[in-house]
Amino acid sequence: MLPRDLSPENFLSTYWQKKTLFLKQALADFQDPLSAEELAGLACEEEVESRLVFNTSDNWQLKSGPFTEQDFLTLPDTSWTLLVQAVDHWFPAVKQLMNKITFIPDWRLDDVMVSYATETAGVGPHFDYYDVFIIQGQGSRRWQLGQHCDENTALKENSELKILQEFIVTEEFILESGDVLYIPPGVAHQGIALNPSLSYSVGFRAPSHAEMLSQYAANICAELAEDQRYSDPDLKIQANLAEISQESLAKVKTLLTSLLHNGQDIERNIEQWFGQNMTQRKYPQHTFLPESELDIHTLSEALVQGMELEKHPATRFAFYRKPETLLLFVDGHGFDFSNTDATLNELLMNLCDRDIKHLNGLDYLSSSPCLNLLCTLYNQGSLIEAE
Repeated sequence: MLPRDLSPENFLSTYWQKKTLFLKQALADFQDPLSAEELAGLACEEEVESRLVFNTSDNWQLKSGPFTEQDFLTLPDTSWTLLVQAVDHWFPAVKQLMNKITFIPDWRLDDVMVSYATETAGVGPHFDYYDVFIIQGQGSRRWQLGQHCDENTALKENSELKILQEFIVTEEFILESGDVLYIPPGVAHQGIALNPSLSYSVGFRAPSHAEMLSQYAANICAELAEDQRYSDPDLKIQANLAEISQESLAKVKTLLTSLLHNGQDIERNIEQWFGQNMTQRKYPQHTFLPESELDIHTLSEALVQGMELEKHPATRFAFYRKPETLLLFVDGHGFDFSNTDATLNELLMNLCDRDIKHLNGLDYLSSSPCLNLLCTLYNQGSLIEAE
């Protein structure tokens, strides 16, 4: 994706989370991995997050999906945009767009949002808290970039969309098929379709400090028993009953500190929590479990008979390597393995390789740890039978 004169190292040091970058024909001869009709069909599905944005003059209106075929038949000719989240979960060819970005860790990838916009359509000037690569498909759009924004930036009132009250244009680009625009967090921007067009927004996960702290605390709270409560068997008489004593506050500080450690190695706690948290599926409420679970024997027989496995498009894999162990994280589940098992380590690296589509399970028939892992991942819906 990057031009020859811009190395991934230079991109990260010069542009990543610092300034925008327009890449003319970064994906030359780009072919859309889906059609506008297929995108509309996906927006009619109950489990898919989708939106229609209508814009007239300086006014934007939002309608949330799922939609019906009749909804699309009654739309005007211009000034509306269809946005569908996580299209990569449903179209493997869309997921392949993530593979064009080979210099950002997998755990930072979020999803690919696809938008279809009619002539003059746009979703208004806004900003995001995450990085995004916008890949232009069919048609063309004018992208305007503006000032840096934060939580104090004024937004238009009485709008379901987070439209900026003031937009100061500083740069402008026309994106045509195969062009790519990188926008770092906080940069104001808006896209306006010059004709019917498709664009693909590869977004990145950027959890807020508040989210991370609350989720880590929730992870600890889930392990605490109801009868674990504040107690003070050494309570002393106080001169003033309204006073919070230094002894009581010291007890609370000690209690909270110990709870963060949870009686264990805090580094280990954070490693496990973070890996599991960052591999949670974008929509964990959507389950993709097999019709029937397999045991090790049945899986082995199926592999011998030619069954091939592949990762479900919505699945997320990551790993964390330590001197003696390797922690594997899959869809919010954590697995702890020894670094000394060469066959198992080969399997783990293949599972975490986003370029590997089909997994040859025959290579692992003689390894019980490998078969156990493959069986577990199949039964939890992270691996599926390849078509």
